[in-house]
This record gives sequence, C-alpha cells and structure tokens, in this order.
Amino acid sequence: MLINIFTHSTSTITVRYNMFYMSAREWSPRFDESFFTCYIISRATLHSTPDATYKNIQSHTHPALYFNIKVKRGRKEEIVARRYSHFRSLYDDVRRNPPDYDDVRTSNQVHFPPKTCFFSKIDDDFLDNREEELGIFLEHLLKQPNYSKHPAVREFLGLDGINSDS
Repeated sequence: MLINIFTHSTSTITVRYNMFYMSAREWSPRFDESFFTCYIISRATLHSTPDATYKNIQSHTHPALYFNIKVKRGRKEEIVARRYSHFRSLYDDVRRNPPDYDDVRTSNQVHFPPKTCFFSKIDDDFLDNREEELGIFLEHLLKQPNYSKHPAVREFLGLDGINSDS
C-alpha cells in the first residue's frame, strides 16, 4: 500500500508499509493494516474463471478446483480463489527469487505438496489432504523471515488491493 505523506504541486513522496504476517491463532482485528493473516477456508469446483487479477489466471470453461483463501488485513478481509497451479507458481517464484536476507536452510524448510497423476482417483479424502497441505505450505512460507513482504506473496494474496480505508 502506498500512502502520500507529502504532496506539492510538482512532487509527491510516498511510503510503502511493511506488512507482517500473523498466524490465524495469533490474529486480532485490533491489528492495523500493517498486519495480515490468511488461511484456506474452502474449496470449490468452478466452471468459469473467478473475477481476479492474479497473473496466471486464464479464462476457462471446463471445471477447475479452486481453494478459497480468506485474507485479513487490518479490519478488512477478502477472499481470493487460487488453483494448485497458482500455489506452485508462488513456490517457484520465491525459490527463484528469495528475499535478499534468505539462506539455503530457510528455503529448504518450506515443503510443497507434490503433483498428482492426471488419471489418479481424486476423492474427498485426497482433496481434504491437498487443502490441508496447501494451508501448511502457505503458513510455513509466510513464517519464514521476510517472505511475507515478497512481491510474489503480495500479488498471490492480493494484499495491495486490501486497504483499510477503502
């Protein structure tokens, strides 16, 4: 989020808030907009692409499984829908371009759930397990130092679009 702190007829100075992740267990609505939390609340098979601006969302008309993530920032909250491939893209982005302060040990601590064979039987137990694994991945990633501020994370969660004063 950018905030104008000084405006003159010819220039504007802006400041970007640092954002800090809090797990759902630690979260309180009393936190200001510099804090956020997120967690998967449900999943849904959609026959068309949800309204969104995430980089890898392409229009489709065949059924696709989306995981609904509740994102709370300050007193605002939104739900973003993401597919397994979007989680994988996030994982690949942060591994390719880790925060400057990252070391190899931190990167290797975050486990990403494996893909499944296209012809594998996908039942409710499998989907429950996949939802849980993706939730654990997201929480572990965000708990790593400086990953909650990573541009790929901000984009994935739509954090810059959630403003407390909107």
